[in-house]
Amino acid sequence: MNIPRRHFQIMNLGHALNHYFILIFPTAVLGLQEHWNLDYAELLRLGSFGILAYGLGSFPAGWLGDHWSKKAMINVFFYGMGLSGILTAFTQTPEQLVLGVVAIGLFASIYHPVGLAIIFSTAEKTGRAIAINGLAGNIGLACAAVTTAYLTQVINWQVAFLIPGIICIISGVLYTWVSKDILYIQKSNANKKSEVMDNISMRKLFIAIAVIATFGGLVFQTLTTVLPKVLQITFDTSLGNIGLLATSIFIVAAITQLIVGELLERLSARVLLLNIVMAQTGFLLLASIASGWMLVLCLTGLIFSTYAQIPINDWLIGKYAADQWRSRLYAVKYMLSFSTGPIAYWLIANIYDQTGEFTLLYWLLAAVMILSVLAVWVMPNNKHNKRYFLNRH
Repeated sequence: MNIPRRHFQIMNLGHALNHYFILIFPTAVLGLQEHWNLDYAELLRLGSFGILAYGLGSFPAGWLGDHWSKKAMINVFFYGMGLSGILTAFTQTPEQLVLGVVAIGLFASIYHPVGLAIIFSTAEKTGRAIAINGLAGNIGLACAAVTTAYLTQVINWQVAFLIPGIICIISGVLYTWVSKDILYIQKSNANKKSEVMDNISMRKLFIAIAVIATFGGLVFQTLTTVLPKVLQITFDTSLGNIGLLATSIFIVAAITQLIVGELLERLSARVLLLNIVMAQTGFLLLASIASGWMLVLCLTGLIFSTYAQIPINDWLIGKYAADQWRSRLYAVKYMLSFSTGPIAYWLIANIYDQTGEFTLLYWLLAAVMILSVLAVWVMPNNKHNKRYFLNRH
């Protein structure tokens, strides 16, 4: 990679913090149930406003990244998300908590459309760079479960927001220091040429990516939110142990992104994507009939395949999008993906409220993933290079 090492490391840290912050609430909510005497479903519905802000904020963030400054937007991301986390720690009512998680969601929405565009435009081995960055994000996601559970159990839920907020502010200071030459770096790949498909094939490709991002995002948001509760139902153990088990599953599964990143440099993205979405569908069907440790194994396999899907979509957009459109295309992709969060929260809350389990949830997710399989199947294929191209026309 031709990225200055320190800059790349802080960008990876930013991705880790991004996913960490979004996953604080779904774990902290288990402790908030007793603190405010509210049930799980009711609290989860309140938290859905934060994840909605996370999705809808992606497009304006991408637009500002393209029209204003990517470097400045990443600074806004670090300082804004950190300050929001600190303020959320001091909320006294459910309504104030909603405002806090909405602020976190809005500032967190900056990272993917802007940060990925920066990383892609400055990487020589793009598949590897996207995979390493994706691994960092998922490690952050994994650490959120165990750390939030531990802090909530040992101290209180407020500290679970306060400490990450302080770390995020410090990370922003580091980013401001290491990114002084970022404008020069972004120009380094400006003269790279892209091949293009015809307009019809290009539109088919983008529609297919949009379908996969939407339904894959729904599965991702549902899994990361519901896993702590599934483990709590399945195993009679402490909140800290639940967080540790969830973290272990997330960390092991995240390694698949490194494997996929290397495969993207060697194999057809379409073939990889087809196998992965078929695996997601299969694991969901198995989860609907499993219980106990078998259910945990099925969900682990599902998380493996869900993580593996993410870098492929990012690679397709980043590799072949025109530089001046890259942030906005990432923004559309992540807006579609993350905006499914409120739907995931609503499904989890209502299905659990009505049935006390999640079997119906697995069936519904399997049904929508079949549409993702069909979307990959009809993707246009460049017979000469096995590549897919997006550019401005």
